[in-house]
Amino acid sequence: MASEQQMKNPLLVGRAIRAQLEHEVPQDLPLERDFREGSDYTITDHVQALHKSLCKDERTLELVSALVTHLHAFARETQLTHAEWTKAVKFLTRVGKESTEYKNEFVLLSDCLGLSALVDEINHPKPAGCTDGCEPGPFYTDDAPILPSGSSLAKPGTEGESMAFIGTIKNIEGEGIEDATVDVWQADGDGVYDIQYPDREEPNDRGKLLANTDGTFSYRGILPTAYPIPSDGPTGELLHVLGRHPHRASHIHFTLKAPSYDDLTTALYPSHSPFLGTDPVFATKKSLICQLTEERDPARWVALGFKEGEVRGGRVWVWKYDFVLPTVEQVEELKKARAKQSML
Repeated sequence: MASEQQMKNPLLVGRAIRAQLEHEVPQDLPLERDFREGSDYTITDHVQALHKSLCKDERTLELVSALVTHLHAFARETQLTHAEWTKAVKFLTRVGKESTEYKNEFVLLSDCLGLSALVDEINHPKPAGCTDGCEPGPFYTDDAPILPSGSSLAKPGTEGESMAFIGTIKNIEGEGIEDATVDVWQADGDGVYDIQYPDREEPNDRGKLLANTDGTFSYRGILPTAYPIPSDGPTGELLHVLGRHPHRASHIHFTLKAPSYDDLTTALYPSHSPFLGTDPVFATKKSLICQLTEERDPARWVALGFKEGEVRGGRVWVWKYDFVLPTVEQVEELKKARAKQSML
């Protein structure tokens, strides 16, 4: 174990380390035993012992210790070769280099391996009867206009067929929730989000709706269609190797918030959409799949809030869903119960 004097000795330590020592002197430890695979003291034991001796942050130590345990176990279980390790490092290097402001390959990779969905389920467990959640995806923006219930979210000329969405927001007891807001965003009838259009000047197919005092809300818009996640990078290549596709089922994103209730971010899917069982980011759930109806009576279009000449295609798709939110307290109680169960 080296002393500070030894660490600053130019005979023993180079210029770069000596310069760093001006700011921080690291703690050194003696090498007391060798590690060897197949022995009673492996590289895993050595790494864990070092971190336990030096790391002062308990949560960081817990996370890194678990990561090392499972990462080393993966290498042993698969008998990972040097060539495979090198290929994996190059793959992850590309994931980092090819990430941009609008396409984060690491988030895509997490999504396509189901990790994002798992983290969401851990952090937002749902008591029985509550609406399932999912990740918000990469196309959310915070510039959506605040609108009253019943508004139109689609600008004139937006591609796609007309749709009317009718929703309720209730608690577990079936009571309407007051003071709820509903953030909505979706693709248009071409499967394209507004921010993907280079000439975007203002938000389209998105809005922050103020629900009615009884927890009901509605809006007029466009029926979304399926679209692919970015597949021109390493994550897309991995999907191809795995025999999977990058195509997301048609959906609408929602974030619902109300005082004292756990925020819900989720997405709903029409039952007629393809790719419901092979969604690349594992966001589809049976409870979120909805049966839509077609309304072809012009008198009903008016009742749904559509103006004369606003409906295209001779029909309106009517989409209904009842959202159920748990309170913050109910979610915290469920988290504690699951944490207790995991320790048994």
